[in-house]
Amino acid sequence: MSWRFVSLPPQDGYHMVTSFVSVADYVSRGGKDTLLVFYADKPFVNVGVHQEVWLEVNLEFTKKMGISVVRRDLGGGTVVITPGEHDYFIVVRAEEAPSTPKALYEKYLTPVVNVLKSYGINAELRDQDIVVNGKKISGNGAMTYDKAVVVTGNILLSLDVDLISKCVKVPSEKFRDKMAKEMSDWLTSVEKEIGYVPPREEINKRLKEEFEKWLNVKFEDASLTPEEIQLWEKLARDKMNEEWVYYKDNRHPELKTERCVKINNAVALCHIDYKARKLLRITVKIVSKKIDEISISGDFFVMSPKGFIEELEDSLKGVDVAKYQEVVKKMFEDKKPVIFGFAADDLIKAIDELMKKPEVQEVI
Repeated sequence: MSWRFVSLPPQDGYHMVTSFVSVADYVSRGGKDTLLVFYADKPFVNVGVHQEVWLEVNLEFTKKMGISVVRRDLGGGTVVITPGEHDYFIVVRAEEAPSTPKALYEKYLTPVVNVLKSYGINAELRDQDIVVNGKKISGNGAMTYDKAVVVTGNILLSLDVDLISKCVKVPSEKFRDKMAKEMSDWLTSVEKEIGYVPPREEINKRLKEEFEKWLNVKFEDASLTPEEIQLWEKLARDKMNEEWVYYKDNRHPELKTERCVKINNAVALCHIDYKARKLLRITVKIVSKKIDEISISGDFFVMSPKGFIEELEDSLKGVDVAKYQEVVKKMFEDKKPVIFGFAADDLIKAIDELMKKPEVQEVI
């Protein structure tokens, strides 16, 4: 089988997070499966599609430094992308892709693991990440687009822990110092592992070789088509729109709190962070013993259906606090979402825990 190999020059954040969508559109219309590689020309903060910017990003610092905040179409957590990464995007026809996230990642990330091993790095796949002796060296995500599936990720060539820690929102500066130290403990890079950064051309050559061997395919060096470039430019412009960047924040303007407060005898506002397989961040406004509004955010991945989280939030509006479990279960049964990071039971447990907070108990 013949694949395209496309290597692009460095790009800004808006072009970084939209390139694979235009390629997925091409593949959906019958184009060849594609491996796309390039990297960022300058640092930017990349928030997951299901995250709220105000909860995740140190906006005071990013604005002061002129660092863009970009919302991608993929789930996962907030990451600070720097020119020290080598990014790849694997775009294939949906019928070729395994239906479970675990099998999908194994199929398309094993060649990346093998490239790292070729440098003497003890790399292994753990869920959707590639780790070296327990430290992450590659973060990855996946999404469906029409008739295509996209797996996107990076190889950390070098790390700027100081910059990364300053871009992320934390409770205090003391905590930021602690986070920077912890980041050094759970992140690694090719440079840290082998003492130097290999040339990107060499990494690309090895990626091609490993993908060809593992998937039994043959690459042809190619460029993006004029149609892909045209769509890519439009999508990048759309991503620059602040309405999109702050979409999740603006959807719930009254739910900006990281604590629980009783507003009066009938109203409470409460937030909880709940660790399922991935992090769930839930904020609920209770009015007269009903869920007036709920925000469900976090670093999880929703493979399908598109818009499931928003539909789930909407379905819970106006629901009696004693009946939300039934609504959650029915939504999961009816829509059969493919989610990497949490299940219906996790969400119910998280909301249960939130409902047990004293501030909430006083109004229900």
